[in-house]
Amino acid sequence: MSKKGNQKHLTLSQRIVIEKGLTGNKSFSAIAMETGKDPSTISKEVRLHSQTKERLDAGYTSAPCINRHDCKLSRLCEEQCDTMCKVCRKQGMKCINVCPNYETAECGKLKKPPYVCNGCGKKTHCLMPRKFYSSKYADDCYRNTLVSCREGINQTPKAIQAMNDLLVPLLKEKHQSIAHVYATHAEEIGCSRRTLYAYINDGIFDVRNIDLRRVVRYKKRKKPTTSSAKDRSYRKSHNYEDFQKHMQEHPDTPVVEIDCVEGEKGGKVLLTLIFRNCNLMLVFLLDLTNGSYFFNSRFLFLFR
Repeated sequence: MSKKGNQKHLTLSQRIVIEKGLTGNKSFSAIAMETGKDPSTISKEVRLHSQTKERLDAGYTSAPCINRHDCKLSRLCEEQCDTMCKVCRKQGMKCINVCPNYETAECGKLKKPPYVCNGCGKKTHCLMPRKFYSSKYADDCYRNTLVSCREGINQTPKAIQAMNDLLVPLLKEKHQSIAHVYATHAEEIGCSRRTLYAYINDGIFDVRNIDLRRVVRYKKRKKPTTSSAKDRSYRKSHNYEDFQKHMQEHPDTPVVEIDCVEGEKGGKVLLTLIFRNCNLMLVFLLDLTNGSYFFNSRFLFLFR
């Protein structure tokens, strides 16, 4: 991998490499070498998408308090004994339940790289809150951010109100078009013309589609049909360039061109066949009223 990073987003495979590197106690620089990213990018990724897991409830061990080493509090129970509460073994006498000064201790290793407990040898029995980096969790958070950041309106309430005060008199009272409004007030509108149409269609302003004279005349646009021709392997060696190359290599090959000439829609058509080797054209009259079927495009047929 190149040492120099790039500006592309991290992928799931790169996040898996980061997780494995953290488990193997590798440095951010070593992980950056494997992923082709900058070490600062790895550091930001780990700190941003690390999960915090609370301490295990051992049941018999004193809760890890930040003041546990110097604590000398006693008589927090009803019996007023002289035993320090942190070593008391009475049922229900845990510091976390009775001490007002209890504060959960945090591991000092989480404040410096690698900021997580993936490669720590004490992670299975540690009683303090732990942080882990999971590639699956990080990628899910990234995907959710991609969706959520594009939702809603990219305008402040103040900007929406200012646009509404500008558009209502012009569109509803003066019956101006959106094109006319942009020609005179383009600098005051904080979005493009297409975005403004979307805002009006979503009911953001007090102006509706019915207030736009030309919009109500337009038919609803049909969604473009999705073509499934992404895999074009079937066209291999079947393009027109391949045909021209074949004719240069085999100029004596007999070729017939077929075409349909259509006149009036639904009427009769002419089916033409041109024989290249002898410059002969044959024309056949087809009557579509009888249900005849034809191809309304040009095809080249190769006879060997």
